[in-house]
Amino acid sequence: MTTTNAQVEKYCRYNDGDNHYGKVIGEVIYELNKAPWEGGTETGKSVNLADVKILAPSEPATIIGLGKSYSESWVGKVIPKGVRWFVKPPTAAAADGDDIVLPPSLDEVKVEPELVIVIGKKTKNADEKEAEQAIFGYTIGNDIVGLVDSYHKLQGDPLDTPESILATGLKACDGFQPFGPFIYTGIDWKNRNVVLDGAYEDSEETIHHEQNTKTFLYTPAKIVSDISKVLTLSPGDIISTGTIESFPVHSGAVVKVTIEGMGQLINKITSSN
Repeated sequence: MTTTNAQVEKYCRYNDGDNHYGKVIGEVIYELNKAPWEGGTETGKSVNLADVKILAPSEPATIIGLGKSYSESWVGKVIPKGVRWFVKPPTAAAADGDDIVLPPSLDEVKVEPELVIVIGKKTKNADEKEAEQAIFGYTIGNDIVGLVDSYHKLQGDPLDTPESILATGLKACDGFQPFGPFIYTGIDWKNRNVVLDGAYEDSEETIHHEQNTKTFLYTPAKIVSDISKVLTLSPGDIISTGTIESFPVHSGAVVKVTIEGMGQLINKITSSN
């Protein structure tokens, strides 16, 4: 459970020849004998952050994404009482620093900066109090989706065909949910600036977008509760909580998501060709 009065702690998953979970203090990782949400304790070994490969901070069996979760998306419309969400496969997970490789079926995607909930205990049919207790912490995410028009163009299909199912499917590509590099516990999710910056090495094209979690329509406890009433959430699962706006990018884009007090998630979009 995260509370405003709790001590902020920082966790990661890393490889130093083997994969480990660790607690991060300053520039040092203190190895844990298992995942922190499983009660992992320090083994007595430590490494410097700069000397290891930082992995995605959990191994989710289920990745959930939210749509239209900010009030800005519902101006002049009736706000739904329940969250709007979709599922991504575990193969969509990627880490900070990983290249996001476009599949041959796409030459353009949209990127979305998002706060991510990390589940810490098995959760099913939870009320909001139980759901809050199931939240281990928070991290940074980039919910990537392939453009339907890009897919149709490369397939040689008409571009004017409504494709709501395909649009959801194009969120499921390998590596299309980078998150990390760290999980934070004890932080307050409210009133955090979420910033997206994008740039290309070979052009002056740039992207900049800012949003703030103070305009969330639903609390994280409400989000977890609603989803748990449909499917079981397991420790390490993640929920990417949505964005106000998404931005198209193509191969060569370096995309940076920054959340206030939580650092940065940086990935480059590359071509499979």
